[in-house]
Amino acid sequence: MALQPGSRLASYEILSPLGSGGMGEVFRARDHKLGRDVAIKVLREEYAADRERLTRFEQEARAASALNHPHIVTIYDIGEAEGTRYLAMELIEGRMLRELIQAGPVSPAVLMDVAVQSAEGLAKAHEAGIVHRDLKPENIMLTRDGFVKILDFGLAKLIPHSLEELSEQGTLAGAPTRAGVLLGTVEYMSPEQAAGRPVDHRTDQFTLGVVLYEMATGRRPFERPTAAQTLAAIIEAEPEPLGRRSPDVPDGLAAIVARCLTKDAAGRYASTRELGSALRIVKEHPGAAAPGPEAALALPVGDYYVQKEGKVSRLSERKLRRRLRHSQFSGLEMVRRDGEERWRPLHALPVFRDEVAVGGDPATAARWRHVQGFGGHLASFVALGVFLTGQTGQFPWWMAFWGIGLVSHAFQVLPAVVGLIRDGQVPALSGRARSRPAIGAAPSPPGPISQSFVEEVDRVRGLLEKQGKGKHRGLLKEIDQLVESVSALAAKQSDLEEQTSPRELQRLEAAEREARQRLEGAEAAVDRKLYERQLELLGHRRRAIEKALLVLDRMRVRRGMAEQQLKQLRLDLSQAEARRMDAPELSSRILDIRYEVDALDQIDEELARR
Repeated sequence: MALQPGSRLASYEILSPLGSGGMGEVFRARDHKLGRDVAIKVLREEYAADRERLTRFEQEARAASALNHPHIVTIYDIGEAEGTRYLAMELIEGRMLRELIQAGPVSPAVLMDVAVQSAEGLAKAHEAGIVHRDLKPENIMLTRDGFVKILDFGLAKLIPHSLEELSEQGTLAGAPTRAGVLLGTVEYMSPEQAAGRPVDHRTDQFTLGVVLYEMATGRRPFERPTAAQTLAAIIEAEPEPLGRRSPDVPDGLAAIVARCLTKDAAGRYASTRELGSALRIVKEHPGAAAPGPEAALALPVGDYYVQKEGKVSRLSERKLRRRLRHSQFSGLEMVRRDGEERWRPLHALPVFRDEVAVGGDPATAARWRHVQGFGGHLASFVALGVFLTGQTGQFPWWMAFWGIGLVSHAFQVLPAVVGLIRDGQVPALSGRARSRPAIGAAPSPPGPISQSFVEEVDRVRGLLEKQGKGKHRGLLKEIDQLVESVSALAAKQSDLEEQTSPRELQRLEAAEREARQRLEGAEAAVDRKLYERQLELLGHRRRAIEKALLVLDRMRVRRGMAEQQLKQLRLDLSQAEARRMDAPELSSRILDIRYEVDALDQIDEELARR
């Protein structure tokens, strides 16, 4: 469907074109339902007709639409009208980062500002399990007041990364500056992308390092005359140190960029939140030493401002963690850091998940902590009242004031109780099957554990609690550890199954055929070296997949045996003679089951052997 100014697409009226690229076209449009201007991205027919890619695109678009972050462009709608697939998103008034770079090296102050904001946006996406895969200056916009907006989350999954489609003319002739250029470029690939290996959040860290290097120097770190030479440089060559190319750049930033550009992803930052913190430290302390892991701990970081009961407290991260451990904060308090304008729930921060044993949704855990705090308050009131009444023969009059405070506390807790009931966390009131993560109860397993295993665990726990009458707390803890081990094994199994799927094998075979064809047709020595290196890496990948398939078979056997042993334990506990089973015998049975599944170290060692 050809769109022109004045055309209608669902509830949107096309106003003017904004740009075009390999993936499609972008238009300025008017949303007549909500009375606002938006950006409409229309996918090309060849992409919209591919059902598998379209399904993945829709999943990514929905995930990206859930990312409510000031540095990520907001996706409003995804749909189809008259056979045309489209995305409706926030319209950003400003300019592409590419336009700023084309004017020459960026000043250190602007560079650090863009770096911190970009890392914060990426960290939010990575914590939600979304990897950009196509970060570049064309996908970073600056509003008129200098605010960073990252575009096109998830679109890179639609882009075929074969060498056939990464033509030198299309990617090396100069990056376009208009909005809506969607095709990824060779220069911003990570080594794992260039070698055809699986990618994770650390790929975006590498690409952000490339972007920051280009902002500081005006040149890309791995830029070469041809696509083949650029790929070879990304995989094997080291860039010229940033500090040597741009002496005005803070030493701390040069160290951060060097770490982001590490060839081995394991050498980069464990989390992008950590990368963002390091960048913020350099921004606030430009003369500080390079922030490695130790320096990052030594330098001061922004304090937290916490709202509680109408008062705002300023706390260091150490004090905030201590108060969380001592249950002085439930997690429902609103918090922000130095330099931030937006207040967020405390349970949404990584520090909450670090200090609180969260078995599921952090918001639910925070609500339960709030309710438990009221329960402790109420228990103290009743216990002291009963004690003093027994001692004096009458209820102390001054406790009436305490009672008023208790009633006020109850009203404060009421919204948390309502939220738990609404979410099905109080079965007696909600009628739903889910239950709260009680103290001592097994947390909700994060891995893809089978429903039959979960049911067997619940039955065994119930029998132990019923027969032990409080004496089997140690056994219940061992059951929790068993669930954690099975969950970790299941997650590892799921990851390996994804990496060894028939689709991945087909991709590998296609990449090998293409590399061989390219090698046969290559004339330049450097090109032949590149394709030989690629074939070598693909060979390593094939051997790794073959080994992983063998490991998967053993993992399935281990999980099957563990489930059978757990079922037998439940049957034994259900029988009359189970009452004669002592704690050591029960513990030995549980440890035998755990031994079958507590094998991640063995699996990693076996996969690492060549």
